[in-house]
Amino acid sequence: MENNSLYMSLKNKIMKEILNGTYRIGEAIPSESTLSRTNNMSRATIHKALEIFEREGILQRTLGKGTIVSMNQLGKGGNLNTIALVAPTQRRFFANFINSFQKVADIHNSLVVFIQQSEDEFIQDTLFKLLQNNIHNVVIWLDFETISNEYIQRLRCLGMNIVFFDITVFSPYADCICLDNQDAITSLYNYALEKGSKKIAYITRQNTTPSSFYEREQAFLSLSPFGIVWEFPWDYQNFLANHTEKFIFEYFMPKYKPDTVICSDGEVGIKLKKAMMQNGINDILLISLDDFDEAEELNITVYKQPYDLYAEAIYNSLMEQNSTSANWTASIFRVKGEIIIRD
Repeated sequence: MENNSLYMSLKNKIMKEILNGTYRIGEAIPSESTLSRTNNMSRATIHKALEIFEREGILQRTLGKGTIVSMNQLGKGGNLNTIALVAPTQRRFFANFINSFQKVADIHNSLVVFIQQSEDEFIQDTLFKLLQNNIHNVVIWLDFETISNEYIQRLRCLGMNIVFFDITVFSPYADCICLDNQDAITSLYNYALEKGSKKIAYITRQNTTPSSFYEREQAFLSLSPFGIVWEFPWDYQNFLANHTEKFIFEYFMPKYKPDTVICSDGEVGIKLKKAMMQNGINDILLISLDDFDEAEELNITVYKQPYDLYAEAIYNSLMEQNSTSANWTASIFRVKGEIIIRD
């Protein structure tokens, strides 16, 4: 090969074309002569590079079809020396998870790097940069972000092992580790019934794009088909609650004063509890998911998320994708937490 920089330039270009869908999975890429001409490289360089791509499982030479983009969805067998945690930001929920995951990774001598998703860059481009830097193991928390299944498939073809955290939508190209949302909402709902509540309302954030939030809302409605669901005004970009007091006095007091409100997550629960206390509302039981420090200070009964179990399940998933990639099939793993009662 003429030199490594030429090879890397060609490799990055072909991988980028696969990611963008210019070179489609299962279809042929341009011929060696065309690649030689368009990239101003010798045929020998192109030929040697394609051989390396084939060994890496990115491309496959097929009789009668030429060199096609491999349909291999098995990921990249290798090691867990480095694992990237990718998220839009370090929210309190994700920061708690990072602490637990770091402990598990330390036991296995894996290096964990946190990659904050830029608002100016699509997440698939962030993940592609990791591949370019030979990082093939990623844990992704999307929060309010989304990524299409097509990009997940292409990244998988390029050798990325992927686990989605707190995502409840099945993908055949990545494992998903999430809370057992049905168990969480059922536990809180049953606690409210045990406390004698007759009128139970559910409060979630505006924009239930995150699949976990949508699943929790549906879990509540399965228990209370005619129950009240209110959307709490929330600025996702700035992560701020909007018009908290207005929300309380427009919904709680004049329209439907519940005995209990179940909050979709700890941030909402803490914001509402503080606002209720400031306005002297002490005859409504507020219970919530997530056991943050302030939840204990405010004496909120919560369903505690099992960060240590998440961390173990995610690490084991990546380990399986690396060591038994030929037998791997994608799954959703739902993990149960526990209710912490604070009367």
